[in-house]
Amino acid sequence: MKEYIRYLNSLHTYHAQNPNAYAEKNVTNPFYEKTMVKIPLSDFIMKQLREREPHILILTGHAGDGKTSIMSQVVKEFGSELDMKKSFTDFFYEGKEYRCIKDFSELSDEGKEETLKEVVTYPEQGKYVFMVSNTGPLIHTFGQLFSDSGEREKAKMDLIDTMDQNNGRIQDIQGYKISVINVAVIDNTFFPKEYLSKICDVSLWERCAGCEKKEDCHIYRNQRLICENKSQVERFLDTYYIWQTEYGNRMTLRSMAEQLSYMITGGVECSDVSSTEKHKLLFPNLFFGYYGNVENVRAQGILSVRLANEGGLDRKRIQSDEELLIRRNYRDLFGESVQKIIAEAEGTKDSLYGGWAEELRRFYYFLNIRTDKEIIRQDIEDIFSRQFFYYADIRSGKNKVTKSQKALIESALRMMYLGSMGLKNLSSEIPITLSKDSGITQVVQLVVGMIQTNKILIEVEKDCEISNGKCKLLLKIKNEGVRFDITLPMLDYFEELKNGIIATNIDPQLSHGIDSLKAKLAEYARREAADDELELIILGKKDYDLLKISVDNGVLRLL
Repeated sequence: MKEYIRYLNSLHTYHAQNPNAYAEKNVTNPFYEKTMVKIPLSDFIMKQLREREPHILILTGHAGDGKTSIMSQVVKEFGSELDMKKSFTDFFYEGKEYRCIKDFSELSDEGKEETLKEVVTYPEQGKYVFMVSNTGPLIHTFGQLFSDSGEREKAKMDLIDTMDQNNGRIQDIQGYKISVINVAVIDNTFFPKEYLSKICDVSLWERCAGCEKKEDCHIYRNQRLICENKSQVERFLDTYYIWQTEYGNRMTLRSMAEQLSYMITGGVECSDVSSTEKHKLLFPNLFFGYYGNVENVRAQGILSVRLANEGGLDRKRIQSDEELLIRRNYRDLFGESVQKIIAEAEGTKDSLYGGWAEELRRFYYFLNIRTDKEIIRQDIEDIFSRQFFYYADIRSGKNKVTKSQKALIESALRMMYLGSMGLKNLSSEIPITLSKDSGITQVVQLVVGMIQTNKILIEVEKDCEISNGKCKLLLKIKNEGVRFDITLPMLDYFEELKNGIIATNIDPQLSHGIDSLKAKLAEYARREAADDELELIILGKKDYDLLKISVDNGVLRLL
């Protein structure tokens, strides 16, 4: 057990030492096989390399996205082993020859160029190439294959386009058969639930039952509480990581593994376990970087822990606060083990100081035993957002667009342009105006064009073949080729507009999304509008006037 706990502590940076966070080291650890989560993308890659024509398959993405682990899984499926001590591994399978390049980016500049010049000839010889590389070095080195500057730039742009498409298809780039998969934009929110289940598997913790320190050990206590409350723990983790991803904080597999391993051990080794108040090192506190109700500054050095703390979820007021904080109805909210821990904590001075309410909320998020679907839905809406429940079902392909959701988006568009959702005789079209600020009413606005509401389509589509079944919400203009992704932050913003919140602090990602949507709609509206006419909309309290002005030889005429 000491070795296993040491392994878990080697995955995070609480003590600034995490050698097993890097795949080259981790995949050779005996505990890796027992805790490894199979990445669905590996099945797609396996199929590509077995069934498609010889080509170069390139896996790119951020550090910690699991590229080397995916390569190791694929090579094992082929019945071979990835040599972590060498830059490449060669093997044969069903009469076909394969070369795997573990990390192209680690090679010297000369080594990169020589390697790429060599492997681009392999597909013509009937050989397959599977390589991992960071984006920048790959693009630069690929350009060096061409002596002509024009060809060089075109090749680099074609490679970038292939990365942007990210569909895994084999493309002919300047005569070379290449497939590029960018792991950084593939959904990985399936990982936390499966990984936590692996590292908490009872077979890995059997020896703890006979340990003399087991009653004082927060590590063993955390493992048992996670197993006892598995459904709620998994529900919260699923929701939390999807929410962070949709709000632009996509974490790598390495970062998620750091947070989950730390929330079990708290960075403590078996030999250092000592008697302490049970609530202080409970895993909901560790997940957010707390020691009881006090923020642990060192834990904030773990990026994913700091992100959870900065999210402020435990500082949000929720409807369940009445049962939790006012009535203190712990018997109906928690299992016996948690009730005892809370009762012990309330007998100490910790519960008298600030931060106790936030600590109770952290316990509630991970450990409440409520099963009523309406209460669960209300909690998710209170903690994360009103639109989350609906969006999560869309994202997983479980739901279709409802009339109310289409109406929400149409109403929000009116508010963005006009500052008003409902005007007489304007229910069948939306004026696209040059408004100064979305949500701020301007009495007179220049109209770029009109969009008929019956041409607006809100649809659900699968993201792509390699996106682990993830779906996306799209706004389309019927038969016009206009497509735009509607994100969770945008839906939440639309909800705020509907509720009358017209001024809000919005993050750069949301601001960019709104501006991009308006630009796309304005581009379409301009195409539909007459070139020689201008329109002004004049807003009243319940109605509007539309004035048309023609431009004739530099003269403006009111029509």
